[in-house]
Amino acid sequence: MSKKIIMSLGISAAALSLSSIEADAAQTLTVATSVLNVRTGAGTNYSIMSKVYEGDKLEVIGSSNGWYNVKLSSGKTGWVSGDYVSVSGSSSDTSTTIKTGIVNTSVLNVRSGASTSYSIIGKVYSGNTVEIIGSSNGWYNIKLSSGKTGWVSGDYVNVGGSSNDTSTTIKTGIVNTSVLNVRSGASTSYSIIGKVYSGNTVEIIGSSNGWYNIKLSSGKTGWVSGDYVNVGGSSNDTNTTIKTGIVNTSVLNVRSGASTSYSIIGKVYSGNTVEIIGSSNGWYNIKLSSGKTGWVSADYVNVGGSSSNSGSSSNSGSTVTNKAQAIVDLANKQIGKPYVWGAEGPNAFDCSGLTYYVYKTALGITLPRTSTEQSKTGTTVSRSNLQPGDLIFSSTNGSGSVSHVGIYIGNGQMIHAPKPGDTVKKTNINTTYWNNAYLWAKRYI
Repeated sequence: MSKKIIMSLGISAAALSLSSIEADAAQTLTVATSVLNVRTGAGTNYSIMSKVYEGDKLEVIGSSNGWYNVKLSSGKTGWVSGDYVSVSGSSSDTSTTIKTGIVNTSVLNVRSGASTSYSIIGKVYSGNTVEIIGSSNGWYNIKLSSGKTGWVSGDYVNVGGSSNDTSTTIKTGIVNTSVLNVRSGASTSYSIIGKVYSGNTVEIIGSSNGWYNIKLSSGKTGWVSGDYVNVGGSSNDTNTTIKTGIVNTSVLNVRSGASTSYSIIGKVYSGNTVEIIGSSNGWYNIKLSSGKTGWVSADYVNVGGSSSNSGSSSNSGSTVTNKAQAIVDLANKQIGKPYVWGAEGPNAFDCSGLTYYVYKTALGITLPRTSTEQSKTGTTVSRSNLQPGDLIFSSTNGSGSVSHVGIYIGNGQMIHAPKPGDTVKKTNINTTYWNNAYLWAKRYI
């Protein structure tokens, strides 16, 4: 009996304490997560009394510290976290969709509630425009680009569209150094969140203390030193979109910066045509087919459309056909020669020794020596898109890993060196055995 009285008094006291934050005018909110707990109070320390689901609309009757007091369809009331809902309407202590504001500090924490005691759930940056959907005790409830909501200190947001130290959407700029770090804030003390490269054009959306707030291709924003960006479209040491070039070595490393000290981020191959978007100290900044950019040594690129080992001025269809035919012709000449493990020609071969020999002899392309390493280079092609000259990688030992390689010659056939005691031969790749063993194919021309 005494427990019931104490609980009743507690509930009454809680109701009285919440009376000051009840809304005079109705708001509605929409649940923005798959399942959202409804609790007996405004915090995760309160017990769960129910659940609501994505898309459910609820009537808001109050708010406190980033939580909304809502009315359920059953008529009961409970609390839900503001991080997982979108709100419309108006209430007495929250100005919903007040206006927009612009962040006026380098990095501003977005928190789960309206004070520094709440956890950080995200960040916004100087010059960012934020949609304000509520306010409480000097804090703004804002809607992030992800659709989630959070709270930021009102001291660091200029409401009405102007920013003290930020020029929003100034212009575009071009990076004038080989590699430029993109940081989370406007100084070198902030962490590196990405990189941009010489000749890259960046959209400038803000500035602060000699740093530019830029928008990356991923949609994220970050900060770069203004010393290394030419605003207005010109670059000191880079000729943007100079021309195209053709790779004149078998395999050419693409690096993250203009020297061999930078990491390898990809590879291009003999005869490949590359778009050159910048240059620095004997290196070319090129654009890869994936859209990413990287650097290659200019010593191995012929600019202007000629290739040292190609009879054509571009990587045209006829050039590819000629190269593929050279591969097929030389492979055919090896038929009947014995399999010898570790042999790479000209009188005997193992499987990868054959592919190594044919590519090097016919085209001057030096492949890695083993089938496993060969399978990690080149461009992956689908089985339905196989062309003569492509290499077919198989698992012939049941491991699921690469253990064999052959040269596709068209018409569903490959030339390969099968196993000890056998000879180089043509094989139908569409048999049950080879269908089951097939892993993938790679193209090098």
